[in-house]
Amino acid sequence: MTGHKRLTKILVMSIGCLMLMLVFSGFTSPLYPHYIGLDTAVFFTIAKGFANGKIPYAGLFDHKGPVFYLMYIIGYMTAGRMGVFLLQCVLLLADFILIEKIACLFRVKPYASILVFLALFLLTFEHGGMTEEFSMPFILIGMYYELRFLISEEEKHDPGIAFLYGVILGALVFIRMNNAIVLCALLLGIIAALIQNQQWVNILINIICGIAGLLVIVIPVCSYYYWHGALNDMVYGTFLHNLVYAKNNTHYPILSSSFLYFLILFLPAFYAMGVFWKKWKTERNRLYASLLFATALTYAMLAYTNVYLHYFMLGIPLVITAAAADGGISLAGFKEKAASRMAGKESKTMYGISFSAAALTGITAIYMLLSVLSACAPVYKTYLSDIALREYEQVQEGLSVIPEEERDSVIAYDVLATYYYHADIIPCYKYFTLQRWLTTEKINVNREFMHYVAEEHPLWVVIPTNEKNKTIHKILDAAYACKWSDEAYSYYRYQEDQT
Repeated sequence: MTGHKRLTKILVMSIGCLMLMLVFSGFTSPLYPHYIGLDTAVFFTIAKGFANGKIPYAGLFDHKGPVFYLMYIIGYMTAGRMGVFLLQCVLLLADFILIEKIACLFRVKPYASILVFLALFLLTFEHGGMTEEFSMPFILIGMYYELRFLISEEEKHDPGIAFLYGVILGALVFIRMNNAIVLCALLLGIIAALIQNQQWVNILINIICGIAGLLVIVIPVCSYYYWHGALNDMVYGTFLHNLVYAKNNTHYPILSSSFLYFLILFLPAFYAMGVFWKKWKTERNRLYASLLFATALTYAMLAYTNVYLHYFMLGIPLVITAAAADGGISLAGFKEKAASRMAGKESKTMYGISFSAAALTGITAIYMLLSVLSACAPVYKTYLSDIALREYEQVQEGLSVIPEEERDSVIAYDVLATYYYHADIIPCYKYFTLQRWLTTEKINVNREFMHYVAEEHPLWVVIPTNEKNKTIHKILDAAYACKWSDEAYSYYRYQEDQT
């Protein structure tokens, strides 16, 4: 392909990414300015806080990784919500380019893999802005080099690529630990291949280079938070809190009334496992053994944890690889059927298409339909019903009682972070949202919040109007006066003369 054609292709793909994100990324798209999700509101709040001098974790707490927040911060400080949206478009373009490179490893056109990717991606990224979406280019580039080695049948692995793996894994761990599962599983396949070939020195060199790559991410991240006195907060938020959270939020009852939902989520796994098993039975090579193991491990992890839709984006790289390995959705089956008839032989395919290709077609159709239906939510809440606008206006109406000069001393109790997003204010305390939910046996966030309000006396405390917690009401009754209340929020102003 000439440089001009390549440039034209990238331009067309870029426009396609922009159009897709405009419609489907409801939480960041400029088409839906007041439509926002709980998680993305947290991420925007932290990015805005950083732009105004707040250090993540120590100044504003959440439990995603620092590299993830760095990406949000870069987008936000570039152009606010639009900056994050444009960053998503760039990441999606990178996904497409890397999927094409993976398909080329199997000597097939990338169309089937891209179509499958889109169908699964547009549903599982849940209106945009989640860690799995931001991790996808890292996963795909690491997977490309892992697959290239496994396909090559080379006995030794390039230490320079091992260094790259370390950098990628460092980035993924500091986005969200679970997002590294696919690459780690395939790395075990690579190590097994090197052990089989008795490449002990090569294994050692690769491990050293991998650790060096990992340190390229770990050292600057840890140094930054250590320098700002927030290293313990970062480690707890990124790792320890999530370990406690995972322990307390697993074993979802898959065999329940939501069985159809779970079946649809795991359909791509059944397809990928079937393709890799068939390929391994016929070819018996390390590539398909590694892919089979990676698929089983990834979906076992997904079945073990909370079955949130966006978690299942992690399985997409394996499914698109299966589509490429199997030849995907193409006319090959029909050509085979025609050739068999001309030769007077029976075709082994039904209606000119293999069973696996038919399964992939069905899965893609189901996911694409669900993706379109999911995209109706922001359209409905923004244009057809004005629900998102009413939520914004409701916050603005209550916020009007807080003078501009006092909006740097506002904190809310057990309120969604969407409140801060609509209010366009930066919380004055690190535990700014869902304090009861954030509480673990390691840190009693709820108690620390109560202590902060009782001792530090922020000027304004916002609580849900129907809040029943006796402790917060006791603190507010002692030193605060209610200045505004509606069906959603109540606003309390600190009264010095009551203390």
